[in-house]
Amino acid sequence: MKKIILFLIIVLLLFVGFSVPTKGEIVPWADFWTNAGYHSTNGERNNFNSFVLRSEGKFGIRGETVPGMAIDPYLAYYGVASQDQNYWNNNVALGAGVRILPFLGYQSTSWQNEWLNDVKFFAEALSLSILNDQATVNRDKVHTTDSRIGIDVWHEWNLKEIDPNVPWAEVWGNLVYRDTNFFAEANNFPGNQFKTYLLYLQTKWGMHLSGGIRPYVCSYFTYSGVSKSWLNNFYYGVGLRMEPFREQKDSPDILRKFKMFVEVLGISWLKENEGRPASDIRFGVDFTFGR
Repeated sequence: MKKIILFLIIVLLLFVGFSVPTKGEIVPWADFWTNAGYHSTNGERNNFNSFVLRSEGKFGIRGETVPGMAIDPYLAYYGVASQDQNYWNNNVALGAGVRILPFLGYQSTSWQNEWLNDVKFFAEALSLSILNDQATVNRDKVHTTDSRIGIDVWHEWNLKEIDPNVPWAEVWGNLVYRDTNFFAEANNFPGNQFKTYLLYLQTKWGMHLSGGIRPYVCSYFTYSGVSKSWLNNFYYGVGLRMEPFREQKDSPDILRKFKMFVEVLGISWLKENEGRPASDIRFGVDFTFGR
């Protein structure tokens, strides 16, 4: 699987290179998300009580290709750091990939189908670096390479040209086949391998108040082809966030989607439970750029 994805990346990179006209402009782009917050449980244990920083980003180029679509090669990172000492809360994955946006030219007719413009198909090859607890990584035989292929969409409703009388919404969906998912052999995966899909769906639905204050209901759904609890769960609850820069016309683009938030969540474990927590409280900051 890894060789197939690497071959696909090379072919598409060559396609991009040969399809850019000599007069065409190659445009750099960036797409990243960062969340830094306190978690009372984090779904691991009731006394977790730690700050966690999670971030992922892609940095690439776009040339003139097929009208109405884009093919973007990129470099990527996925990182997590925490007060918690476990390696799964302290690592960074680096790699390269390519994504295809096939519906850029699609003319939406309503809010129900406008999200199609943001659909992305992608393939990546990644390598994991451990920031803490290397001894456990060696003992548990953690896989440090992964290859992935899937589909991703991030879309917002009524958060660009804001109508304060209409609700807002935000959806992030990701369905991907992963070769290893950096699994540990000590966790007894079926057949001692991952090689299956992972679905993640995050939704937020809320109202606009004055001063950039936005209450909302939210959900975080994770489901996989393996039965591990941390890969099959449903977080749900309410939140409140403040976005001080979104509606300021002179705000830098990198700050426009900066948010301060607090959330109170319940947790349902969809497969194994293992006595895990049933609730979580979170507060912190969150921002995105390029999505």
